[in-house]
Amino acid sequence: MHKRKHAITKIRFNRSTDSSLWGIVLFLKHQLVVNWTLLDKSILVLILAVIINLFWISWDILVLMTPSFHPWVNLDLVRTQLWTSLCLFGVFITLILPCHLFKAQAWAQSILPMFIVQLFTVMLCYNSYLVGSFSPATMVGYVGVMCVGLILFERKIIYCALIPATIALILLNYLSTFSGFPYAPLFNMERMNQTMMHPFWVSSMLFFLVPLMLVCLFLFEILLSQWRMREATIEKLSRLDPLTNVMNRRSISSHLEKLHQNPDFLYSIVLLDLDYFKNINDQFGHHMGDQVLIKVAQCLVHNVRDQDIIGRFGGEEFILLFPNTSTVKALNIAERCRIAIAEMRFFTATDQPFSVSASFGISSSDHANEPHVVISQADQALYAVKAVGRNQVKVFSDLGFNQF
Repeated sequence: MHKRKHAITKIRFNRSTDSSLWGIVLFLKHQLVVNWTLLDKSILVLILAVIINLFWISWDILVLMTPSFHPWVNLDLVRTQLWTSLCLFGVFITLILPCHLFKAQAWAQSILPMFIVQLFTVMLCYNSYLVGSFSPATMVGYVGVMCVGLILFERKIIYCALIPATIALILLNYLSTFSGFPYAPLFNMERMNQTMMHPFWVSSMLFFLVPLMLVCLFLFEILLSQWRMREATIEKLSRLDPLTNVMNRRSISSHLEKLHQNPDFLYSIVLLDLDYFKNINDQFGHHMGDQVLIKVAQCLVHNVRDQDIIGRFGGEEFILLFPNTSTVKALNIAERCRIAIAEMRFFTATDQPFSVSASFGISSSDHANEPHVVISQADQALYAVKAVGRNQVKVFSDLGFNQF
C-alpha cells in the first residue's frame, strides 16, 4: 500500500504574505487618478495645458496662412498669440521635468502644484479675454476645468486660482460693457456684428470648445468609472474578512437569509473550530496564528465546491454554507476538509514543525425553520466533538437531541 505524502506548507514570519491578499487594495492606492500624488496630478494638468496650446498654435497658423480669414481677426494680436502659445507650450513642457525629478521632495509637493494650477488659470483667463470673457468656449472651459480641478486637487489650491479668475472675468465683462474696453479683441467684432452668428466666429468657437469639452468629458469619464470601481471594490471588501479573505459574519448572515426565503430550499451548515488554537498564539505568537488562519482558509477553498460559501465566524472558527446539500453530502465534504487540514505541516521561523486539527459540527435546514437555529444546532454538534476528543466530524441529527 502506498503511503500518501503529507502536504507540507512552510509558514515563516514574513509580512509580504499578508499584502498578497490585498492586491485589489494596492490597485486602489496606486492606480486611481484621485489617489495620485499632487505632482502626478500636476503633470496631468501640464499635459492638458500642452494640448490646449497646441490647438491655439494650430488655429493661429491656420488663420495667418488663410488670407480669407484676415478681415475677421486682429492679425497683430493673432501673431502675438502665436508666440505666446509657443512660449507657454515650452514652459509647460519644461515644468513636467521638475514634477517628475523632485516628486519625493516636500517643497516640490507643496509649491509646484499651486504654481502650476495658478499658471494654468492665468493662461485660461488670457485666452478667455481674447475670445470673449463670456463666450461659449470660456463658459465650457470654466465649468469643466473647475469641476475636474475640485475633484483632483485640494479645495485650497483650486479656490486660490478660481476666485481671482472669476473676479477677473467679471471685471473684463464689466469693462467691455460699460467702459469701452475691447471685447474678444482677437476678432474684428465690428465686421462680425454685421452678420448674425458669423460662420468664422462659430467655427472658431467650435475649434476651441470641442477639444476642451472632449478632454473634460474624457477626464470625467475616467474619474467616474474609477469612482464606481472603487465603490464596488469597497462594497466587496466590506463583505470579506480582512485577514483570511473569506466572507465575514455579516455577509454569511445575508446569504443565510436569502437561502431561507425559500422554505423548500435545502442547505447545510458546517461550523469548524481549530483545536487548541490558543496554544499556537501562546507558543509561537499571534502573527504565526494569523498565518495558520490564512492557510486554513485557503485549504477550505481548495476542498469545497464552487457553489459553497466559506466564512470566518470569529476567532479561529469558520463556517461553511452548502446550498442544496443534505447532511450526508455535507459530512463527506467536511471530512475531506478535516483530513486536508490535519495533513498540513507548518514551520516556525526557527523551522520548528507543528500541525493543527479542526473539529466540525453539521446541521441542515431539514431540522430547523430559522437560520439561527440551524447554526445553533451545528454549534451543538461542534461541542459534542470537542467533548469526545476533537478532530472529528459530527452531525446534529445523529446526537439524539430533541430538535427545536
